[in-house]
Amino acid sequence: MSILVTATADGQFGTNSYLVEDLKTHDAVIIDANLDPGAVLRLVTEHHVNMRAIVLTHTDVDHIAGLPELIDALGPLTVALHDAEKEVVVKGKPLRRQLAYNVARVEATDSLVEGIPYRAGSLEFEVLHTPGHSPGGVSLRIGDVVFTGDALFAGSIGRSDFENSDGAALLEGIRTKLLTLPDDVIVYSGHGPATTIGEERRTNPFLA
Repeated sequence: MSILVTATADGQFGTNSYLVEDLKTHDAVIIDANLDPGAVLRLVTEHHVNMRAIVLTHTDVDHIAGLPELIDALGPLTVALHDAEKEVVVKGKPLRRQLAYNVARVEATDSLVEGIPYRAGSLEFEVLHTPGHSPGGVSLRIGDVVFTGDALFAGSIGRSDFENSDGAALLEGIRTKLLTLPDDVIVYSGHGPATTIGEERRTNPFLA
């Protein structure tokens, strides 16, 4: 499968949203819904894609704030996320007590389960549960790319100082599920530039 990944980042937190498109069928998903949903909506229009789902790596506010506008513009799309954080978007319960916010509720959800491929049209993602930054954090691999949310960044790793974070689990997930991927797998993170698994294995100071 040949895919095209296009990134947008909001101006407030630098949170990335990604449009992932199958170049043959033009089926597409959006990964994470940052605070500037208009940017990824413009990509949807420009690329003439068939939107199949919105997929969440986790539910911190900067990754879900754009959901209402995306769903309003694109129609009743399914939102896929890990069950450990589903009540954030189904019941409107904030992920972090320290960061309370109001989120419009989502009715249609799919579960991201490790070991069960997530299919959205012709796109198929391998689901890797990479908790630690948050309980339901996932990474999503398709072909030679992996979307790591706030688990692994270029030169850094996610925060684990929230009450529902777990630093040991974060490192364990990165080492056993991400660093075991081939060196040339491209890493698209929740913040910052793309990198590769090999680069992070060699140079990331948090993984020494």
